[in-house]
Amino acid sequence: MDHHARRLGVLLSPLLLLAACGPSHHTQRVLGDRLYTQLAPDIVAGKAVLQPLPGGDQVTLLDPSMFPNDIRALSDAYPDIRANVIEAMLDPSLMQVQITDTAPLREDLRDARVRNVAQYFVDNGLASTLVPPSQPPAAAAPAGLTITITLRCPDRHGGSGYGDGRSHPVCD
Repeated sequence: MDHHARRLGVLLSPLLLLAACGPSHHTQRVLGDRLYTQLAPDIVAGKAVLQPLPGGDQVTLLDPSMFPNDIRALSDAYPDIRANVIEAMLDPSLMQVQITDTAPLREDLRDARVRNVAQYFVDNGLASTLVPPSQPPAAAAPAGLTITITLRCPDRHGGSGYGDGRSHPVCD
């Protein structure tokens, strides 16, 4: 009997390891697919670049716009690439967003663009996702305004579901 149990353990252990490692990979793939789908017209038009990163994705906006936050921008009166990024995101509790700008502009203009995009996220209820940049964008990223979205997957031991009446999303 011991031999049978050991043999079963050897056969099942790769599946258990795959299950332990796989959850965030699927969630990361879903995030990447959603970003690509939402940004495809902008990518084709040369307005954006999407790059997968370990644990997330990086979107670089190549448009030299100041990304205004006027009434028209917030009322969806004209196409706004920032809205496409937000629409592609997953549950905000699973996301961290860093915004940096490496465009060949004066520093005050780059800072204004970062503030405008950050304010757009705040105005759309995503203030909780914003974190200060901890590192510059990936070396291969083109110059532009970069939005780095990383997964913030909760510990699996924290539970999931609606036990206390609130949603507890997890990476799967």
